[in-house]
Amino acid sequence: MMRKNAFTLAEVLITLGIIGVVAAMTIPTLISNTNGAQFKTAYKKALSTLNQTVLMNIALEDTDFSTLDADASGEGTTAKSMGALLKERMQSATEISDSYTTTVSLNEGTGTTDNPASTPKLSYVAGTCDGNTTNPSGLQGGTCTNGEYIMTVAMDSAPANYVKFAFADGTSFWYHKDSHDCTDGDSAQNNCYGFIDVNGSTGPNTVISCDDAENGVCDTSEITDIYPVIFHGQTVEPATDSARAVLFGK
Repeated sequence: MMRKNAFTLAEVLITLGIIGVVAAMTIPTLISNTNGAQFKTAYKKALSTLNQTVLMNIALEDTDFSTLDADASGEGTTAKSMGALLKERMQSATEISDSYTTTVSLNEGTGTTDNPASTPKLSYVAGTCDGNTTNPSGLQGGTCTNGEYIMTVAMDSAPANYVKFAFADGTSFWYHKDSHDCTDGDSAQNNCYGFIDVNGSTGPNTVISCDDAENGVCDTSEITDIYPVIFHGQTVEPATDSARAVLFGK
C-alpha cells in the first residue's frame, strides 16, 4: 500500500500565519516608500512648473517676482499679485482657498523631546559679507557664514494667511497673501514664501522635516507631502534644509 506525503492542517495554518506576519511587517514599509517616491517626484515637478511660469512672465511682460504686490483681497484677484500671475500664465491654476479646509500641520518635527515641533524656519543666501560684517544691506535676522549672509526667518504657520491654488495634476501651491516686492535680499521680510502640497487635501498634510536637525544633520527618512518654498527675483526654491534635502537627495 502506497503512502502519500501531504501537509497537515496544522502545518498549513502555521505557514499561513508566518506569511501573514511577514506581510504585516513589510507591506507598510513598501507603501511608505512608494508614497515617498511619488511625493518627491511631484514636488520636483511642481518646483519646475512654478519656475517655468515666472520665466514665461519675464518673456511676455518683462517682470518677475520683484514687482509683486500683496494680495489684499486674499483671493488671488489683486492685480500684480502672485495669484494674478498664476492665473495669467497657467490655464490650469484654480484658486481654492475657500474649498481647501482640511486641517494641516504647518510645523516641523514630531513634538518629541528629540525632535520638537516648531514653526518652519526658512533660510537662504541674501547677499555677500566678510568675516566682520553681519549686516551688509540693512537686513536683520541673518548671519555671516563663509562669505554669505544667510537669512533665517520663522514662516507664518497660520493656514488662513495663505492663498491656495490647485493645478491640473492635483498639486496645490500656497503663497502668503502679504507677499510683495520679492527681491533677493528682502524676500523673507516681505513674506515671499509659501508651501507646495503635492497631493492637495489628501493626507498626511505634514511639512517635511529633518530627522536630526539638532545635531546639524538633515536626513529625511520619512518623505511627507508639504514643502516650504521661497520665491524671489526669477526663482522659486526650497526654503528649509529639509526641503532642500529632498530636492537634492538621491
